[in-house]
Amino acid sequence: MDGPQPVTCRLVAIDLDGTLIDESLVIDEADAAAVRGARNAGCVVCLASGRLYAASRPFAQALSLTGPIIVLQGSAVYDIASGARLLCTVLAQDVALAAYDDLKARGFHLQLYFGDRLYLDEINEAARFYLDLSRVDPIMVPDLRPLLVDQLPEDPGPMKVLAIGEPVAVSAAIPELADLLGSSASVFKSLPVYLEVTNPDANKGFALAWVAKMLSIPLAETAAIGDSDNDVPMLRVAGRSFAVGNATAAAKQAAHALVPPHGSGGVAAALGELLATQARPHA
Repeated sequence: MDGPQPVTCRLVAIDLDGTLIDESLVIDEADAAAVRGARNAGCVVCLASGRLYAASRPFAQALSLTGPIIVLQGSAVYDIASGARLLCTVLAQDVALAAYDDLKARGFHLQLYFGDRLYLDEINEAARFYLDLSRVDPIMVPDLRPLLVDQLPEDPGPMKVLAIGEPVAVSAAIPELADLLGSSASVFKSLPVYLEVTNPDANKGFALAWVAKMLSIPLAETAAIGDSDNDVPMLRVAGRSFAVGNATAAAKQAAHALVPPHGSGGVAAALGELLATQARPHA
């Protein structure tokens, strides 16, 4: 966690779940005020979430953000103001099918994503847990597997495969599925009960670098704040990075600095440090 030399921060990516919000889905006022302060100081604030765009947009709007937003673990970038999709990185159909079959055999609840739509073939306890957090309406189909064989939706995809199960089962399946899929996919944990499979380039680090290039901002002038394994790529690629106190071991290891946990002003502390650094004269 050795930090880089302080530089001006012109773009900061902030994870949602576990960093900016919890299961209450409420943004702490101290964190919201800090986001406003960063924007007033000229910093572009970009949310970076595993959620669908439709499920992420309300939080961006609550913060009065209008620029790019990273969603679906970095598989897509949207423009908040227009709703236009700016970047789309899909998972190969045969890879998604191999992941689906393996995870189905392990007994996981599975979900598929095409474009900005969620597809389900059952509503069980796991699905209800997800839907309560995401607040999106799924498209119900009799069976998900044909969507990966000969009944592909018109929207681009698959964007990702999500498996929901017990934390022990998720942790055990990740290395085995990663070995099976090899370099054709990224397999990772986003929450203790969530296992996700994406295109290897569909991660928050790749998306943050893409957004920075689009905005003509050097990566050295970017920052990232996160809490989980899926945030590691952006914590590594950003010029400065912060893990909140409730972060996973991998996220803490990847970050340059630690800040208080969610609910205790972690995002506000990180943004405060960034702005304080910009206010200090550099040698």
